[in-house]
Amino acid sequence: MFGQPATHLLWHHFKKMNDIPRASKKEAAIRAYYREYAKTHGLGFEEDAIGNVLITKPATKGYENAPKIVIQGHMDMVCQKRPTSAHNFDTDPIELIEEDGWIRANDTTLGADNGIGVSAGMAILEDESAAHGPMQILITVDEEAGMGGVRNLELKGLDADYLLNLDSMKFGKCCVGCAGGVDILMNRELADYYRSDVQGLFYEVTISGLQGGHSGVEIHKGLGSANQLLAEFLTEFSHEYALRLVSFKGGELRNAITRDATAVIAITANHKEAFLAAVEAWKVSLKERFVKVDEGVTIEASETAMSDTLDTEMTMTLLDFLTLLPHGPIRQSALLPVVETSCNIGVIELDKENGLHVGLLARSLNTNGLDVIKRRAKSLAYLADVVIEFDGEYPAWEPNLDSKPLQVLQETYRENFNDELQIQVIHAGLETGLIGEQYPHLQMVSFGPDIVGAHSPDEKVNIESVDKFYALLKALLANLK
Repeated sequence: MFGQPATHLLWHHFKKMNDIPRASKKEAAIRAYYREYAKTHGLGFEEDAIGNVLITKPATKGYENAPKIVIQGHMDMVCQKRPTSAHNFDTDPIELIEEDGWIRANDTTLGADNGIGVSAGMAILEDESAAHGPMQILITVDEEAGMGGVRNLELKGLDADYLLNLDSMKFGKCCVGCAGGVDILMNRELADYYRSDVQGLFYEVTISGLQGGHSGVEIHKGLGSANQLLAEFLTEFSHEYALRLVSFKGGELRNAITRDATAVIAITANHKEAFLAAVEAWKVSLKERFVKVDEGVTIEASETAMSDTLDTEMTMTLLDFLTLLPHGPIRQSALLPVVETSCNIGVIELDKENGLHVGLLARSLNTNGLDVIKRRAKSLAYLADVVIEFDGEYPAWEPNLDSKPLQVLQETYRENFNDELQIQVIHAGLETGLIGEQYPHLQMVSFGPDIVGAHSPDEKVNIESVDKFYALLKALLANLK
């Protein structure tokens, strides 16, 4: 088992979670595990129609009149793997590998987001040394694919004064606010624009080797988006030479920065040398562009079989459209040291049979920021005759610096670590925004251990920070009296 003996229960529960497939919208098995766990341990249990679960435990001795606490996290995980991985997220357990003081998976996402936070709450349920008031563990579903769980939260037994969200990723920092967000979906049928009379050379072009990552908390790092870069490369070449698009595919999730993308194109035979020279030039320029940020990035092109292609005019229209999609930080907050508004080109899929599908995720600390991106996206969609819709909008969580759990958490951190807890607002969506909208009386804070590379196969969690995080959680519960 990893870490200090005090956290062995936490790691035990995390391993249990990672033995059970738990992709977003596929949480039935993990829900059944929690249902059986509560029954076996004589704990209160409630499950709503969407699949959120609530486990209830009475106060420990001497804490019967303490404030009621709900510990909250989500059971689902982002499922991403390296192209060489044979892992099946529907059937295979996540392998835990200890390396240099960190826990990672084997070429897949780890699920520490938010498995570690949920496991901490589960550990508290059976930790005989933990002192706490009346306590509940709220474990939601579908957080990573649009926050469907908290949008449809209908747990009649949920009853608390304070909520401790354990879905933050930097120990020593406490989150007291977060961005809101909205999914932007764009679609267009294309079958009528495909032609079968094209002569020339067909190439498969791939941009790969990028880190990828969380499209909220890592959007400020300047990480490359394969979707954005591939569209940019193809557009640049198409402005000089004839090019026809066959297909384009990049990304699987709107909330993950895209690591690789592939397109199939057709060019005229006499432009072969110019095309291959452009690929080689981009290899060099990409290395320069992402030095010390995404140095593994590369572009490759290989000849492939002939196929029907989009006509030249539609190719140009769509490549310009894809290149102009908003991506990255849009505006920095004037009030806080954080990105205020951003957008991520999470998914691009284009082929003859299914047409064009684009999935963006816009985030902002305020409604005005989201409105700006929505207006820009509408204008782009209009120019390219693309159908656009907005889905899954969720509110920002506005800070309350006077909340009781925040004050006690600051004092507890100071007492235990002889340091000051940093207070922050993060540029990512936490479920607290939607929970606070439904339960406005709840006073909320969010904290967690050190997790890096979330939403990518580079995801890992620091063992020592988990020890400290769990110790802080236990001390906080004891002090909220």
